[in-house]
Amino acid sequence: MMGWLVQGTSSIVVRITAVTLAALALMFAAFFLFMQTPFLTQTLYPRYLSENADSIAELVWLIETSPQEIQPFILSAYGSGLRTAAIGDAFTDELKPRADMQARFSAGDSDVAMRLEGRDIRFQMLGALPLQYRLKQEGARSIEVIAALQVAIELDDDRVLNVWLAPAHTLNRRAAGLTAAVLVFGLFSAALGIAIAIVTLQPIRQLEQDVERVELGDAGAALSETGPAELRRVSAALNRMRERLTGLIREREQMVAAIAHDVRTGITRIRLRMDERGALSAHEVEGDIAQMEALISDMLAYARAESPSGPQELIRLAEFVGDLAETAPYPIDISLEEGEDFTIAGDPVALRRLFENLLENARRYGGGEIAVRIVAQDGGRDIRIEDNGPGLPDDLLESVFQPFQRGETSRNRATGGTGLGLGIARAIAAAHGAKLRIENRREGGLVAIVRFPEILST
Repeated sequence: MMGWLVQGTSSIVVRITAVTLAALALMFAAFFLFMQTPFLTQTLYPRYLSENADSIAELVWLIETSPQEIQPFILSAYGSGLRTAAIGDAFTDELKPRADMQARFSAGDSDVAMRLEGRDIRFQMLGALPLQYRLKQEGARSIEVIAALQVAIELDDDRVLNVWLAPAHTLNRRAAGLTAAVLVFGLFSAALGIAIAIVTLQPIRQLEQDVERVELGDAGAALSETGPAELRRVSAALNRMRERLTGLIREREQMVAAIAHDVRTGITRIRLRMDERGALSAHEVEGDIAQMEALISDMLAYARAESPSGPQELIRLAEFVGDLAETAPYPIDISLEEGEDFTIAGDPVALRRLFENLLENARRYGGGEIAVRIVAQDGGRDIRIEDNGPGLPDDLLESVFQPFQRGETSRNRATGGTGLGLGIARAIAAAHGAKLRIENRREGGLVAIVRFPEILST
């Protein structure tokens, strides 16, 4: 029922209020059911019976020593909101002897036990409706309770004194009182639900406004990570997503700007030569077209690097990197650390491009000496590509992975490339669960480290 209430409403205020009221209704239902359980017969009623044993014994004595014409007045005086009494002709079939209940009469007063000794005493627990029926049948004054214990005691004239007791712990069944109690609790619960909803909705509305700004392209301040723990986690996740989106948008803007710049530069060179000579041969424009094609090819590779689409194969890292180094058109010093081979599942074409980009970067800037080391590290493998070039300032070690960033300032394609090689390499590494970083070596030069963690081993 509670799930239906929540699913059938769209407002969080209505949902919280509905859940609160449903919980209140369940609490009342559970209480009413609880009052019909053995808790009453085994705990409350025996205790209450013991507390009223003396008054019941006094009532028996008064009835037996008084004329019948004043007995109704005695019964009326004995009655209260939680007890009533009447005299019947005989025991009803529902009344049964209970040794544990009868023992309660003598639990605290020996005089009570003496007065009631040898008498036939029987007991019955009645719910609200059976109780009202029995009271009406016996001609007793009504008591508005949800349950009661009937005690029937044989009198010396063979009549039966019936006493109905309701512990103070039971709820009164008077319509006005019960209705008022339910209304008060209902209003309190509704007010509490609305208050909780308002307090909860305030940071949600703020979060909604902040997300709308991000959605509209506003890359201003980060989302406020305040409010309940759940909302703080959502805000933190959205901030991370916002940072990634901002980075992607910035990269795409740089890529578009670079394409426009380099294509325009090539076209301008071709147009200037045409203005000077009037006509150009295919051979004369081939270099410019090749540079533009290389730029577009690298940009496509960069865009696709984070999600390689090639088939996955089992690749032995040492063998794979060793083959690349041996077939390279320039000398490479290879060193493999002894130990078990490390095998991963990956796209061989993408991984080949990853290591070829790193080797080419080391050849271009590394001073002519390149070394490849494969080292076991924390159960995984580090592929280290080292050179003896001039290195880089520490503040550039991370920025060189950004599109169109180079360790040297020239934009000459013969020396600087397109500026996408390291970015492509890092994206491919990340797509395979590895991490790529660049560090300055103490001996001089740079080392590119690709770490494949132990979890990737198959």
